[in-house]
Formats: sequence, C-alpha cells, structure tokens
Amino acid sequence: MSPLTFDDAGAVEWDEEADVVVVGFGGAGASAALQARESGAEVILVDRFGGGGTTSYSGGVIYAGATRFQREAGFNDTVEEMLAYLKLEVGDAVRPETLRRFCAGSAADVDWLIAHGVRYASDAYLEKTTYPPEGKFLYYSGNEKSPAFAAKATPAPRGLRAVGAGFGGAHYIAALRRAIQDEGIALLAHTRVSRLVCDAGGAVIGVEVFQLAADKQAEQQALYEKVSPYVPHNHGRTDRALAAMTALEQRHARRRLIRARGGVVLATGGFAYSRGLLDTFSPEVARHYKAIQRLSTMGNDGGGLSMGMSVGGAVAHMDSLYIARNIAPPEALLEGVLVNRSGERFVSEDAYVSLIGGEVARQPGGDAWLLVNAGCFWRSVSDALTCGWQRFTYFGLPMLVNYLLGGTRRGGTAEAAARRIGVDPARLAATVREHDDDIAAGRPDRVGKMEALRRPIGRGPIYAINMSMRNRHALTKLMTLGGLKVDEETGDVLTDGGAPIRGLYAAGMCAAGLHSNGYISGLSLADGVFSGRRAGRSAAAQATGNHAKAAAGRRPAKARG
Repeated sequence: MSPLTFDDAGAVEWDEEADVVVVGFGGAGASAALQARESGAEVILVDRFGGGGTTSYSGGVIYAGATRFQREAGFNDTVEEMLAYLKLEVGDAVRPETLRRFCAGSAADVDWLIAHGVRYASDAYLEKTTYPPEGKFLYYSGNEKSPAFAAKATPAPRGLRAVGAGFGGAHYIAALRRAIQDEGIALLAHTRVSRLVCDAGGAVIGVEVFQLAADKQAEQQALYEKVSPYVPHNHGRTDRALAAMTALEQRHARRRLIRARGGVVLATGGFAYSRGLLDTFSPEVARHYKAIQRLSTMGNDGGGLSMGMSVGGAVAHMDSLYIARNIAPPEALLEGVLVNRSGERFVSEDAYVSLIGGEVARQPGGDAWLLVNAGCFWRSVSDALTCGWQRFTYFGLPMLVNYLLGGTRRGGTAEAAARRIGVDPARLAATVREHDDDIAAGRPDRVGKMEALRRPIGRGPIYAINMSMRNRHALTKLMTLGGLKVDEETGDVLTDGGAPIRGLYAAGMCAAGLHSNGYISGLSLADGVFSGRRAGRSAAAQATGNHAKAAAGRRPAKARG
C-alpha cells in the first residue's frame, strides 16, 4: 500500500486531530496511549475491532526482576542477575545498553501498571510448567532453572501473572481499558487504518481510516469473537469471518482523515495471519501453515508492518518465530525423551516451549516423537483429567486429542516402537539405553535436562507420542517475532540506512525488540510496556515542539496517492 501524500499538509481538511495517534489497542498500544497522555499529549487510539488484541487472550504474564513480589516470596533477585540471564535469551536483538535499561526499569514498569489498575501477587509456583495453576501468580516463566542457564545466572521466578481467574490477559487489558477511559483518551474502535498520510517531505502526519457504522459494530465484534486463538484448526472459520468483516467494512464504513501533530505509533502486532509474509520470510514453516495454530488474533495480519514499509521503514528478524511445542503440563511427560527421525535426542525436554518448538522445526522434515514408558503415559492421562478446568481446556484436552488422533504408537520394546514410527530400531534403542545408563551411573544428562526430572525409561512397553510439525493434532503454536527497525532510544521507525522516519514510531510485536531473537513467557508484554511507553513519550514530546508551527486558514490541499 502506498501512503497518501499531500503537497500542502497544513491545508488538509482533517476529520479529527490529536497530538498522538496510536494504531492498535493491545498491550503495547495501550501503554503508548497512556504514556503519551501522561506526557501531556491529546491522544486518539484506533483499533480495527473492539480493542484488546492478542494481549486480551494471553496469559497476562509480564517478565520483571527485583520486584517487591519476588521479595515477598523470599527471592532476593537483582537487576544484575536478571540482566545476566536475559543476555543469554535476548542475545543481540537489542543493544546491551537497551537491555540494561529494560532490566533496570522493569520493576518500575510493574508499578506503573499497578497504578493503572493491573493487580499482581506473590503467591509462587516453583515447579516446571508452561503456565501456573489457579491461585499462583509468580513462576519461572523461562529457562531460568535449566542447568545451562543456571550456571551463568542465579535463577529467580520473574513471570508475574495478572491476578484473576483463568488466563490473566483479559484482566490485564480490562484494567488498561478502564485507565484509558479515565484518562480521557479517545478510542475509535471498529475503525480500520488503511494507510499512512505523509507531507511532501515524507514525514508521517496522520492516518486514513475507515470507521464502521455504529449499527454494524456489534455484528463485526460477534464475527471477531468467533475466532479464538486457543481454538485449534480454525483456518476455515477465520477465513469466513475475515471475509464477512471485510464485506461489512466495504459496505458500511466511512472514510476519515485523522491528523497526528506529534506522530503515529504503530502497535498492530505481528504477521501470523499473513501467509504472504510467512512465505517470504519463513517458507519452511509456511509449508506447514494449515497444521499451525496461530497464537494471535486476526489483527496480526502484518498491516502495520506494511504501512511502515510503505514509507521506507526497514524490518529485522522477520524469520524469527515463536513455534511452541508443549510437553508440560501434564508434568509427567517431562520424564520422556524427545527424538528426531534419526532416533537421536536434540533438545532438553524441560526447555521453554518455544525453544523446543524451534528445535523441532529444524529437524529433518520437522519430525519428532516423545518417548515415555507406560507408567509415565498413564500418569499423564490421569493428570490431564484431574488438573482443573482451565489447565484441562488449554493443555490436558489437546494432549489427549493428540494421543487419540495424532499418531501415538506403542511398542513392547524400544526397537518395536521405533519400527512403528519409521525410525532406525538400533539407533533408537541405543538412545534409550544411553539415557538410562547415564542416570544409573550418575552422569549429567546429555542434552542438559534438570536432574530432578530425570527418570529411566526402562525396557518397555514404550509409547511414542507424535510431536512432528506436520501433525495438526500436536498443535504447533505460532507467533511472529520480527518487525520494524526502531531507534532504541526513541522508538522512531528507521530506514535501511538508519535514518528516522519523521512522525512514525512502532512498539510491541510490530517492532523488532527484546523478544525478537526468541521468546519466553512474559517478555512480549514486558516489551510492549517498555517500547510502548518509549514511543508514546517520544511522540508526545514531538507534538509539543510542533504546536507552535500550527497554521490556519489555508486552502484545501491536493492529495497524491
């Protein structure tokens, strides 16, 4: 899409004006809007749907260190230990000074969220899990306790889950929605931003939108809510809903121009719903697109990225993906060994879900199986059926469906199981034997599993659970992690040459940031607050400088594009 460009931007007949226009009402957009307002700016927040984005469906976990909640739970975490750990996870996704600034300010960001109504607590769950059970709000949300990481940084639980029943994202967004209303921020919901508006010099000065008629908004929202990121195999339902919503917009939406005196902040999420961008940047993963569960809402269609690129914005880490492969819960399965089509282990089974998923995707054909003995297998079934409704819905039930429909095979011995899944029997048997012999001899695990989770598999029977990418019942969960390049001090979108694009900022999953080399739970929400506040602050400051330049009484401008 090309931007709409005006030769004389000062004479445009704008339908609305504000100091800052934020596109996308998820966690990052809400943070940008609230910070801009606190910095003295008049703010308009625009969302194609009802607002909330992927954040509202998330676990509501923010990653933060040296917080009072950790101290209340008995952990003396420090900024330095958090920094030492995140250096291993984040790598070169951001500059060292940016990572340090994030770590040093993470506790203050939590306090800022609390001031806006988000609630946290110190009730800790300290076992290995993807998401804590009800009543627990502090946990190890990444790889902190894995031996390779613990050797370099003192482990501490830093995943803070928003207080409330079920997944915390709904409570997190509800609090920020109330804060937005209380702060007097204008929310234009059910309003699709179609393109950026620029002046003759290339500066971004506003947006073109199509606002859905008020009497059609409930119909669009009902279509939107039919497609939950947690409902698997929803590609057909999604396509139908998107087609219906697009038809509504084409028939019942009114075109408007909104001026941004200080700048536009793009906070539109990633591009998991863009098959075209996935084909371009991750063709091997796109090959399994119909088997993938997109762990984001329909607004993550790459629209913000495309708008940024349309005015010269550069992108980074576009081939970096969150590919989740859940093993636990149920926690019993952590005792198994994960092998590829060669019958060899390739990743620690207790690693974070996206580390496991990414390694599975890198194996030949994306093939992998989890081997467990009969006792472990049946304990996992029992655990799934008795783990509580929330954990059953999101973890237990999908696992049981995979057992029944995903190609799980049973063999009386490792060799027999290998033949059932098409893996070399001798190599697979040797892998199981080496695993068990290492435990008996007290040797460290060959791929770095935590000692507390190591159990011998034994002679048999052995169950091989299909964890392959092509297995649609294994629920490969996908989010995209790359985005627009930004100035790490200000949030300005940058060109390939590193120059800032005047008036354009990006935040959250729409921008390259802390999460872009890899993902642990809580890092995207934390980055959304960090980068959202940064962009909101910068755009508000720019607006203050621009107020004196406002002109009046000019003739209507001629548009190009």
